[in-house]
Amino acid sequence: MSGTTGTASAVVSMTPAEEKAADKARLLTALVNVCGVSYAHWKTHPVFLALKRDGVSQFNMDFIHMTAADIDGLQCEKGVRSPCPIGVEFQDDAASISCVLSS
Repeated sequence: MSGTTGTASAVVSMTPAEEKAADKARLLTALVNVCGVSYAHWKTHPVFLALKRDGVSQFNMDFIHMTAADIDGLQCEKGVRSPCPIGVEFQDDAASISCVLSS
């Protein structure tokens, strides 16, 4: 016998574009499963908008490196002229605008 038995296994590596897409999908999964963001409205949710505003677009590259101070400093601009902290009720003269974790 030649000494090799069993099946050959191939290493599958992803292209950088595929890895980036998978990392974005991981971030979406974390937002939906951990943060309670509704999948139907994730693109307009204040938490997603705050992360996007701060340049957080990927899970392994950006999100997991955030400190508590980074998270506390998140701000959203959902219809607000100036950013307001996530979880804070913001009163505007023209209208009452709510920037809260749950939409």
